[in-house]
Amino acid sequence: MTNESSTRARRSTERNLSDKGARDVLGGALKPNDPRRYLVEAMIGAMNADGVVDDREMAVLHHHVENHDLFAGVSPTAAKTMIDLAADAVRFAGDPLARIPAIARGLPSRLHRFTAYSMALEIVAADDDIAPSELAFLDTLRLQLRITPAEAEEVMAAQREGRLAGHVDSRVTYVRRLMPTAALLFAHRANLLGVLGEEHRNQLREFFLAIPDLALSVPEVDAALIAAFAKPRTRTVGVIAADLAALAQAVPDRVDRWWLTVYAMVIEPPRSVETWRQLPFLNMVQQAFGLADNYLDLAFAEAAIFPVGLPRPG
Repeated sequence: MTNESSTRARRSTERNLSDKGARDVLGGALKPNDPRRYLVEAMIGAMNADGVVDDREMAVLHHHVENHDLFAGVSPTAAKTMIDLAADAVRFAGDPLARIPAIARGLPSRLHRFTAYSMALEIVAADDDIAPSELAFLDTLRLQLRITPAEAEEVMAAQREGRLAGHVDSRVTYVRRLMPTAALLFAHRANLLGVLGEEHRNQLREFFLAIPDLALSVPEVDAALIAAFAKPRTRTVGVIAADLAALAQAVPDRVDRWWLTVYAMVIEPPRSVETWRQLPFLNMVQQAFGLADNYLDLAFAEAAIFPVGLPRPG
């Protein structure tokens, strides 16, 4: 592919990203360990945080389950089962706070987590009286979901101003704009490993489609991967390190860099991720992104909760 065609493919992908909303993240019929169950748990936990279940809070829960695009395709019977299972899980935990680690493990992707926090906030704010125990629940949820204070404040401001739904959609678009950057990151990895070819690129397509943060349409994913793999490059380690440094300059937000590192760990076989310090590419990413060891250890902890059965490239 020529540089001109690669540029056209990249621009086409970036234009199409703006049309992606939250409805594309989780929609469809229920599946085993469906992330939407944990979205419901986050709402039920928020509802029970102050010990009083208000009718207005319950109305928000049912409104989301019955009408929100994320729950499209879920039958009324399946929705009731999902709510009952989530309520039982929170009740058996003995305290809504005690259930938060399990909620975080059930929502590995960034978009899952942002949506769960936003829905929990909407529940808490429904009765116009936010109790200290509800604030404690939200703050603990934020920490476990790796949502920064700045991101949380933006969500709260959007809720106060009545624009929360639009804000969530804008965050979906923002996160998914990183997909072409992730494609380039994995092209550098493929180059270092000597697998920069069509077979590996096709395997990467399946990997991207399995992660909501990266799962654009098949044509969009293909366009981004083709553009990334088409860039002329050499396998010299110093050149690859320089390419990664240039990529890092295009991603100034450290949170975005951290999540890209999580994806770079997720792609490794689980047995390899446990020893990330021994993987040359991850060490190069760490240096390029300027991340301390403790942030890499935290990234590994998050990468480890992604499903073992993800279609990782061979």
